[in-house]
Formats: sequence, C-alpha cells, structure tokens
Amino acid sequence: MIKKRYNTRPKTTIQRLILIVKLLAVFAVTGLTVWGIEKIKASDILKTKVEWQIDKNLPINHSILKAIVLPLTEGKYLLDLTEIKHALEAEPWVATAEIKRSFFHTIQINIVAQKIAMRWQDVACKVKDAPECLGYISTKGVLFIPSKMVGSTALLAHSKANQKVVTELYKDYQTYQTIVGDKKIKAFSKTHIDQLIFYPNTTVILGYQQKQKRLKRFLKTYKKLRKTIAKAKLNQASFDMRYPKGFVLKW
Repeated sequence: MIKKRYNTRPKTTIQRLILIVKLLAVFAVTGLTVWGIEKIKASDILKTKVEWQIDKNLPINHSILKAIVLPLTEGKYLLDLTEIKHALEAEPWVATAEIKRSFFHTIQINIVAQKIAMRWQDVACKVKDAPECLGYISTKGVLFIPSKMVGSTALLAHSKANQKVVTELYKDYQTYQTIVGDKKIKAFSKTHIDQLIFYPNTTVILGYQQKQKRLKRFLKTYKKLRKTIAKAKLNQASFDMRYPKGFVLKW
C-alpha cells in the first residue's frame, strides 16, 4: 500500500508576503473599477444629448416636450427610441415624432405639428364648451383633443368622439366640398343624419342615405330659387332634402 505524503512544512515569510500582496492587488483593482464606474456615471459621457428640430407651427412650449423626454433618457444607458416616439406622439399637438440616433448617446428628434382641417365639437356633450368636448380634426382626418386650444377659422364639425365616425365625416366633407365647388361649407354635423351649413347661413339636411344625390338636387333647386327669391333670404333658409320628390324650405 502506497502512502501519500503531504507537504506540512510551514510557509515561509516571503510566501506569506506574496499572498498578501496578491490579495491587496485584487482589492485595489476592484476598488479602482468601482471608483471608475462611479466617476463615469457622474461624468457627461453617458448623459443623453437631445437635439431638437421642432415645427414652427407647434403651439405648445418646447419645455413640455423636454419634460416628456427627460424621464426616458436621464440615467439610461440603453435608449428605447420607439418608447420615446410613442410618448411624444401621445401629446395631442404632435402629429409625428421622428427619432434618430446620431452619435452614441446623442439623438435627433424631429417634431411635426398637427395641421387643422376642422374645428370639432362633441355632439354627446351637454356642456358644449367644456374643454373635453372641443378639439380639432387634422388634415389627415385624425381627431385630437388638446389641452391648449388655438384660434382657427376652419369649418366646425359636429360628431361623436369616435375616430371611425370622424374618418367618415372627413371623407364625406371632402366629397361634398368637391360637389359644391366654390360654395363654401361653414359647418358639418354627422349624427344619425348629415347636415351642412353653407356660408353665410344656409342649412341643408341630407339625411343618412343618397346624400350626394340630395346635395346635387339642392344645388339645382337653389339655382332655380335664386331667380324668384332674394339671395339674402335664401342665405338664411333651411332646406330639408330628405323627401324623394321634393324638399321642405323654411326661413
């Protein structure tokens, strides 16, 4: 049977010193690494720099956009550009936000403002002028209800606060305006029926079916009546075109 022999001799002083030096070196490297990381955190190296290009027609202050972006960039090592984009586009006045990484922790943000095609009012509201009942429809047919309202001479649209209804309203408006040509639409109400008001104050009730046909019939009727009725009177009249073989005229 072979017996194993173990070195039981005590370590020399030099060996002990070498071991201590190695341990101190490990502690020193670890400490320097932690210190370096903390210094980097405190420096500007990892701070996100945001370069802005903002539509001059945006009616809200730049500080509002900065406040939206700050919590999504401050202290972040990996930026989620999609998250920043969605956060900015949640602001009603922002139509689109294009985010690009230009260099390491520098991003370029391009803001395009909503363009107003119509003023909008919610027909379901009892208090018509309540802030949540007023908004705009963009040139893309999108309903947006901002906290900051601006002056506008765009036509007034009435409908429910439903994007599907608003999309149909905007599409119908474009069709109606094409049909009437130079005759300018002042207001458009889409509820269970369609109703138009032309400048200065002529009301035309189209109903919910054969609307384009009824609108064309109104134009012919209006032209004939102009020969016998004063324009000033017709401009304040109401035409109900829902009758299959005629219409109802009120002043």
